[in-house]
Parts: sequence; structure tokens; C-alpha cells
Amino acid sequence: MKKKLAAALLSLAVSATTLFAPITVKAANTIYNNETGNQDGYDYELWKDTGNTSMTLNAGGTFECSWSNINNALFRKGKKFDSTKTYKEIGNISFDYGCDYNPNGNSYLCVYGWTVDPLVEYYIVDSWGTWRPPGGTPRGQIQVDGGTYDVYVTTRENAPSIQGDTTFTQYFSVRTTKRTSGTISVSEHFKAWENMGLPCGKLYEAALNIEGYQSSGTANVYKNNMTIGGSSSGSNNSGNQGSNQGNNGGNSNAGNNLVTVNDSDKIQCENMTKSGQYAGNISSPFNGVALYANNDTVKFNQNFTSGTHDFTLRGCSNNDNMARVDLKIGGQYKGTFYYGGSYPAEYTIKNVSHGTGNQTVELVVTADDGQWDAYIDWLGIGGISSQGGASPSPSTGNGNSGGNTGNKKVVALTFDDGPSSTTDQVLDVLQQYNVKATFFLIGQNVNSNTMATMQRQVNMGCELASHSYTHEDMAYMSPNDIKNQMYWTSSAINNTVGVEPKFFRPPYISVSNTMYQNIDVPFIQGTMHNDWESGTSSSQIVNSVLSSTKDGDIILLHDFQGNSKTVQALPQIIEGLQNQGYQFVTVSELFQIKGVNPNVEYKIWSNANQ
Repeated sequence: MKKKLAAALLSLAVSATTLFAPITVKAANTIYNNETGNQDGYDYELWKDTGNTSMTLNAGGTFECSWSNINNALFRKGKKFDSTKTYKEIGNISFDYGCDYNPNGNSYLCVYGWTVDPLVEYYIVDSWGTWRPPGGTPRGQIQVDGGTYDVYVTTRENAPSIQGDTTFTQYFSVRTTKRTSGTISVSEHFKAWENMGLPCGKLYEAALNIEGYQSSGTANVYKNNMTIGGSSSGSNNSGNQGSNQGNNGGNSNAGNNLVTVNDSDKIQCENMTKSGQYAGNISSPFNGVALYANNDTVKFNQNFTSGTHDFTLRGCSNNDNMARVDLKIGGQYKGTFYYGGSYPAEYTIKNVSHGTGNQTVELVVTADDGQWDAYIDWLGIGGISSQGGASPSPSTGNGNSGGNTGNKKVVALTFDDGPSSTTDQVLDVLQQYNVKATFFLIGQNVNSNTMATMQRQVNMGCELASHSYTHEDMAYMSPNDIKNQMYWTSSAINNTVGVEPKFFRPPYISVSNTMYQNIDVPFIQGTMHNDWESGTSSSQIVNSVLSSTKDGDIILLHDFQGNSKTVQALPQIIEGLQNQGYQFVTVSELFQIKGVNPNVEYKIWSNANQ
């Protein structure tokens, strides 16, 4: 690619502004007491009431902090707005972050901020110390960025705020499982809160925040890239924007799609007719029904005057294994609801086409392997009270990779950090389903021991791409070092199997203008599903992929040595996406099918349509 804009702003999403600019940074500065300011385009603040604190302001949005003997202290970097615009007027807001987080006692790792009109202090909490916040009034669950968040509301009376001591409301989204790196799509939480009847006013602040309360600890925020603007369905993996079409079912994430089901449109599962050897009522974690074994079923009759509706099922697994509940209407399979854990969640199969008149609606278990039970609460039928419903989009067949896809939906499976012995296990699964993928290789892993694996990848029609030579953060490298990383990796792959990499995925998805100006192949990110984190289970990986994938997506997974969880998740991912009508293609084929030239300057791709 010919580089035309030497001073162009870094862009992680189309039409988005990113505050991170590693080529223009100031020396680190440490502060110890209350202070606000701006550094490298980020507004920062250290606030405390008592105790010992320090905050080292590193480059861009990064910082380090420590606290002890405090009552309350906050350390944050982000953006302060002028309280004149709502988040909808400002544009989509997200943080791509990583943190070494070591709290000792009560603490939060979160996105933090305020709105006015109404005055709201909000928290999006990804990790915490010894106490999981906040002990307020629960308002339900939402699905964002591949995770489940519990939403709570609390009221503070005569407490410190941006408008002095006063009474105000607090909104909390608290992740059900801790994480210390990933993407927080702030705007998706705002949308979900408003969908729950929690108004979000004019924005005063959004910042990545470490907070301590009567505790001690340290944190190193080594990555904090804030993006403002662009599309929420782009590189931030902010949630599912797609739909399941025709009779090809699967999950469509209700939290991210903001699917609202009126109480009048909900049918309680305990009131349905139960059949099967073990199906029975339960009172925990909700009043509902447990489906314990294959052919355990609940069903009811519904009179449909129109032929298309959305179906939302609230449920969960009895453990961390993946639970699966099939939807049938008039005896025909319409899709599957997937539940990746024991926390209740709502999932939607959208635009289901079915017969009109009196139809039997069934919820049935057909894939029980003895490792899980399905707990179901209620089934909501979108618009049934008004007999509404959108017209379905046609989709035919499950399909496979390669060739002309016509109107079918396509996605690209990709894997990072190989080649390794785990890569062979991934290839075994791909070969079983006759599916291709694109592998982003680390150059130093290419050697005589992995040559046979790479040749197998090529023979299977898979695509090889570059993931750097040493997997170091390249955003701070010199132009010469960046070019060396690319040349060494390309040479290693080409000399081993005669393939020239066409694409590049930056280590840690960390990019800079210098990288864009010195790398002449398209940058690829992809939708991320936390499969590299030790705390993410196979079922959570499956649920994340199946609940968020949309047409044109590039799905980012990992085949590093020993990553057995992703290997275990892969068959369910493939089957689930095929059931939703997707074909699997390589990244090159994805752009070709969509008629898109990926050679766009200062852009990183997660979806070929955007």
C-alpha cells in the first residue's frame, strides 16, 4: 500500500477517533495527591479523601498506581466531556485495555464516569478485589463483548459528586467472571441500561479507572486505547449485530441487540406442558423447569396470525458446561439456544419463519451428553401481543468453504500464535468438518519441528499470515525494527512452505502510525472471544462466538501450545455457525466474496463489510 497520510490519526474503526498516539508521548510523571490534567490526549485524575497514593502517568492512556491506608481513592485516564451531549450524539465509545491488577481488599477495575440530567455515577466493572460490587437493586443481565454483566442500581444520599454533596443514582454493570484485559464497549452498556428504563443523560466523563476503598494494592494499566466514534459493530467486538434467518437457528445476543420482550409476551415455562422422563419444575435459580436429559420437553399451543417472530429464552446451565435447548414450531426445528454457564441469561433467535394459525411450540433437549442440565425460566415471543414481526431474510443450507456463496452468510475462522502441536489438533477438527481457516503465525515458531504442520495447513487449503516474528508490542518499535519483524516472518514462512503472507495481525492488537507507514499488507483484528485467558471455559468461548457472530466477521481464536479449551470448543462453534447458515472461508476469500479491497490505509479489519 502506498502511504499518503504520514501524519494520519490512528484508527481502530471506520470514522473513529482513537486517543492513543504512541509516536508523540511525554516522559512518565508521578503524582501523589489530588490532581487533574491532560497527557497525550487523555484526561487523567487522581482523587482521594485520605491515605497514601501514587499515580505514574505513562504514555498515552497507560498508567501505574498504588494505594495504602486509604478510605477511598480513584486513578483514571480517559476523556472528560462538556456535559452538553449524550453518548448518542458523541458516538460510540470503547476501551481496549490490559492491566496487571493486584488489589488487597475492596477494589474495582472498571470504566467509570458521570452523566448529568440526570446526575448518574456509572461503573462498568470487569474485575474486583475481595468484594463483588455493588449490593444494590438488581435489574437483570446483559451480554456485551462476549461476557455476561449483572446490572444494578443504587442511590447515594448527600454524597460527594461532580455537583458537590448531593443525592444521585449509580448504575453498575458487573461482569459475572473477572477479566483484566479486553474491550469494554461503553456505548453498548448505555444502550442496554436505557433499554431497562435507566436513562443516560449528557456525558461528563468516561475513563478507565482503578478504585480502592479501605484497602491497598497496585495496578499497572499497560494498555488503554480509548476510541470515540465509528460503528459499535466494528473492531471492538461490541456484540451481535446480526440475525438468524429463515430456519437456520442459533443465538442472537439479546443484551447486545437490545431485544425487548413485554411481560405480556412471556410464557412461563412452569406453566407449559412437560414431557420426558426427567423434566420437572425448579425453584432455583428461578421458578422454572429443568430439562435433565434428551427428549425432555416443555410445549404449548400458540395461535399465530403472522408468520415471523423473534423468540427469546431466559435460562442457564446447571454448571459451566454448555447447555443447549432446541426450539421447534409445528414439529420443525427452528434453532438452538446456547447457555454457557450457571448465570441466567437471555438469548434470542431472530426472524424465525413459522406457520400461522394454531402451532405447537416446543423447547426440547436433544444434545445432552450427561455433562449438563438446562434450566429454563420463560420464553418470550417478540410482538405476539400485537402479532407483529419483521419479514425474514432468506438463507439456505449450511454450506462449506470455497466457491461461490451466492447469498449465504460467510465468516473467516482465524487462529493466532502457532504453529504448535495444538495447531495439529485444530487441523484435525477442521478436517473433520471440511472447513478452511487462516492462521496468523509467529515467525520464531516456524522451524523444522513445525514444517509438517505448516505443509498440512497449505494442503488443506488454509491460509498463512503474519503475526510478527517475536510477538512483541510493535507500537513503540522503530521503522527498521518493524520492517525486520515483517521480513523475518515472511521469509520464514516462504522459505518453509513457499507461501507469501498476505495479511498481518498486530501482537496484542496494538498499532501505531509508524506501523501503518511501514507495513504494506492489510491489518487484521477480528472479533475477540477471550479464549487466551485461563479463566475462560470452552463453553464460554462457544457461547461468545455463537452469540455475537455476524455476516462478514473475522473470528479471532488461538492455537498456541496447550490451548485445549479452544480445540474443545471448535466442533460446537462450527456446528453452531453452520446451523445459523454460515459458510467458512479464508480471509482472502472473505474479502473477495464481499467485493472489498482490504488495502485501505490506516485501517484494521474485523468485518469485511465495514
